[in-house]
Amino acid sequence: MECPILMRVPAEVRMLIYTYLFDDNGHKQLHIESAWAGKLPKSDSRIRSRYYVIERSFHRRCYETTYCLAMPDVRFWPAIMRVNRRIYEETAYLVYGGHTFDFGSHIEAVEPFLSDLTPQSRMLVQELSLYKRGPVPPYDHDRSEWRSVCRFLGGHGSVRKLRLVVEGGIPSSAWEGPKEFTAADLKLLYDIKHESLDWVGDLARIKGIEELEIIPDVHHCPPPASTNMIVFAAISASIEKGLTQFLRMQLCLP
Repeated sequence: MECPILMRVPAEVRMLIYTYLFDDNGHKQLHIESAWAGKLPKSDSRIRSRYYVIERSFHRRCYETTYCLAMPDVRFWPAIMRVNRRIYEETAYLVYGGHTFDFGSHIEAVEPFLSDLTPQSRMLVQELSLYKRGPVPPYDHDRSEWRSVCRFLGGHGSVRKLRLVVEGGIPSSAWEGPKEFTAADLKLLYDIKHESLDWVGDLARIKGIEELEIIPDVHHCPPPASTNMIVFAAISASIEKGLTQFLRMQLCLP
């Protein structure tokens, strides 16, 4: 279906119209998350994949949801993208090629979001931001979701830059054992298949990454009461140096 009036407008004017219809309010990074239970977004006539997640509360109930744009000051009118192929291609470049996408800890939304795009639009998404929870209880709520998203990106992604926020825990008082790891220490732990670094093997499945940014998100935690917690505390203290260097090595980055 053609849109005669709009398509007769010069391309420069059409781009101004698209910019108005896709007003990001100056945000070049768009936050995508899963809708909370009972809070499915109102229909915008776009077909979105539905999926199930575990409620992030004490009850841990499973519920059906879909992804949504979690930025109330961003105004997008995606209906125009369905008018015809040419308008879709022009607006897709503006929306998907002109922004980075931050999923935070809602990594279960990555595969449905990217799967709903055409292959051409998916190739425009080249920068993602993800949150990696700690690998030991009570932090490790994302083990299966992390493996799933890495497998998907490894087979379908076009990601060139990955911004990874890594959760850590630093004990509130001194503890017995290693205080920080070097990249070589972490490589040894990885080679002996220590469970605290299982997620790194999943990350290494994502081919084509050219730039990796690691950001620590470290909280206070109780003094370590187990070997795994001691290792976790030392890894947490190593995020900015040893862990960053180790991850770059695993992804074959300079």
